[in-house]
Formats: sequence, C-alpha cells, structure tokens
Amino acid sequence: MESILASIGQLLNNLGSLIVLPIVIALLGLILGMKFTHAVRSGLTLAIAFIGINLTVGLLGEKMSTIGSAFAENTGTGLDVIDIGWPAASALAFNTAVGNAIIPLGIVLNIILILLGLTQTLDVDIWNFWHQAFIGAIVAYVTGSFGLGLVAAAINVVMALFLADWSAPLIQRYFKLPGISFPHLQSAGYMLLAVPFAWLLNKVPFLRNMHLDPDTLRKRLGILGEPIFLGFFIGVILAAFAREAIADIILTGVNVAAVMMLIPRMVAILMEGLTPVAEAARKFMAKRTQGRSFNIGLDSAVLIGSPAVIASGLLMVPVEIGMALLLAPLGNRTLPFIDLADGVFVTAMLAPLVAGDVLLTVILGAIVMGIGMIFTTLLAPAVTDMIVTAGTLEVPAGYSLYTVMSDAAIPHSYIFYYVFQNPVVIALLISAVLLVGQYFLAKKFPLGEKLLADVAVPEKK
Repeated sequence: MESILASIGQLLNNLGSLIVLPIVIALLGLILGMKFTHAVRSGLTLAIAFIGINLTVGLLGEKMSTIGSAFAENTGTGLDVIDIGWPAASALAFNTAVGNAIIPLGIVLNIILILLGLTQTLDVDIWNFWHQAFIGAIVAYVTGSFGLGLVAAAINVVMALFLADWSAPLIQRYFKLPGISFPHLQSAGYMLLAVPFAWLLNKVPFLRNMHLDPDTLRKRLGILGEPIFLGFFIGVILAAFAREAIADIILTGVNVAAVMMLIPRMVAILMEGLTPVAEAARKFMAKRTQGRSFNIGLDSAVLIGSPAVIASGLLMVPVEIGMALLLAPLGNRTLPFIDLADGVFVTAMLAPLVAGDVLLTVILGAIVMGIGMIFTTLLAPAVTDMIVTAGTLEVPAGYSLYTVMSDAAIPHSYIFYYVFQNPVVIALLISAVLLVGQYFLAKKFPLGEKLLADVAVPEKK
C-alpha cells in the first residue's frame, strides 16, 4: 500500500498542477453531470489559462529573482540561512511518507466534511496539498512518528477548508468571484495572521483615507494610473535600485507592464473554463444537501490578476530584503531568495483586507513576512536535516542552513512545529483547540460579513 501511495505521489509531483488540476476539473465536471465535451472543454480551457499564467508569472519570477539577488549583493546582508523556494520544498514534501498519503487523505476528509455540513468548500486544488504535507513532514521529523505527522497534515487540510469558508464572503466580493473559495494554506495562512493588523490599519483615518488602490490611482493619475503604466514604473524603479544597466532597467519595466496586462486576461480565460463546472457543482449539491450553498476551492493563483495584488507583490521584493536586514539584530538569519518571486502569493489574500490599498497591503505583507522570517530561521535546522536526509540538495558555499520562505513563514508551520515538541497528549489537545477555534471563527465571524465587514470595495465610476 505504501509503495502504491509513493508511486501516486511521485506521479502527481512529476505531472505538476498544470496537468493534474485540469484533469481533476474535467473528471469533476463529469461526476457533476456535465456533458463529456463540456467537461473536457472546461478542463482544457483551464489548462490553457494556467499555461498563460505560468508563463507570465515565470517571466515575473525570473526578473524578481534577479533583482532580489542584486539587492542582496548590494546590501551585503551577511545572512547565512538560504531560502530554497517552494519548487524544491514541494518536491521534498511529496516525496515523504506523509506526502505519499496526503492527496487521498485530503479528498476523503473533504468529502466527509461536506456531507457533515462542516465546510462549504469542495477543494479541487489537490496539487497544493503539498503545503499540508510539508507541515506533516516537519512534525514527523520532530516526533519521529509517521502517524503524528499524518495527523498534523490532516488537521491542516481541515484548517485550510475552514479558512476558505471564513474568507469566502470578502474574497468573493472584492474579486467578484461568486462560488469560489481559496483553501490555499500559504496565502490563507498569511491572511489569518494579517487580519488583526488589518483591523488596526483600517481604524487609522489617515491611512484609510489615502485610497491608494489601483482604481483610485487611475482616477487621480489618468492614463499614468493604468495597470500597465504602474507596472512599468514599478519595474523601472526596482531595477534601478538593483543597479541594473539602462537597457535592463527599461526591459524590466516592459516585462512587468506585460505581466500587469496579461495575467488578468489569463484569469478571465480560467474563469471561462471554471464557471460551468462551478454552476454544475452548485446544482448538484443543492439537490443533495437541502439547498445548502458551497464553493469550489482553488489555488490563490486565480487572484493574482488583480492590479492591487500584482503591484503590492512586486513591492514585496525590496520590502522582504529590508525586513531581513532590519530583523537581523533580533535573530533573523534568513536571506530571502527563490521565494522573492512569490510576493503575489503573499499579497493575494491580503489586498481585500484593506480594500486593495497598495501601501496598506505592502505594510501587511511586511508584518507577516517579518514575523515569518524569524520562524523560517528557527525552523531552518529541521528543514536542513530533512533535505540532507533526503539527499536532494546540498547547502551552497557561504551558507550554513536551508529554509523555505513560502511555507516555514506561515503560522500553521511554525505553530505545529512547536506544538508537537510537547508530549503527544498535550500536542493533540492543543491541535484540537486550534481546529475548533478556526471552525468557530469561520462560522461566527466570517470575513466581509461580521469581521472587517465595513471594508468597502472602491466603486468604479
């Protein structure tokens, strides 16, 4: 059985989300009663959209990694813990015993919770279960127990669903995505940590009244406030601070402007493929669950077409490096590197908390990643030992440890890392309390209805 799960996990990791998710969507469409050709069309449309998104995000990531490296070299950080990035971390997570079991376990748990009425989210983004697998692998490493690692991963699968339910009203309203929610543990984890800080920022009249969201900037600046011009200016400024050559500065500006224009169009294509499946799912479940509403759970990549998300995500490159340097006296040793290109996934679910205000989104990003970097440093010995044991990577010269910015920086990773260093009974009790607490939060204080309900989406005129 274990070898079968390992083979399935390896296959899914080799295929990647670009192939796995469209297949899942097509199969889901067939299960929900769609015609074969319509289900396949939805799956293929989704694949095409993700190809476009991956190409544009890849272009953005390549430029941001180059700029980030230049920033780090120019500032002479002296930080000795290097970020290996999510691609290496996802491969590592899926290649563990917990990772081999996480996808079938996650699907079964999701179905049970839907049938029991404990979640409104049907998560079809199974490839991103690697985030839960990573946490489970960390716990298995700390405790030496595969069983406890699997329990921790399962708890986080459920927590991600509760976070998706909790955030759905605000996310759907801001991004205009009815019937969609986001159990993406990375972005949702940042959002969970950011909410109390967003509540405070929204209480400061001066900050709240600046309205530095893309729509308002467009009104104030005219054509210069359009996304492509904002992208060009941000790209030029970042490249200039990274001391690139004049030609490279202009090329970076054009590349970022291209991303600002292309990603929203790719997301529109994605929604064209997804909308029929979401509608079929709502009808299917309405007949079987006494009319109870529910949402399709997707990757937060769907959200990065927002100009506010892209602009604030780009600005996270210098902000993360600056935070790493500022926090060095407080114990940070992490040098942001590969996951500097992940800024849009940091800001994806933060922007709606402050009505898309770019400055406030970046402030929230700085707070959550600043806190996260302290913990990426603390988790680095465990991550390094896992990598060395797996024999997948070698620590490059000049650095003493590995860490993963994308996942070691989310609250669920470091909370469970420390919780499971307690005796088993205490660890399980604390985990149960956290799980019930997130369920209570989702049911009693949904975002956009009872919590941060007064955060208005700027009206277009």
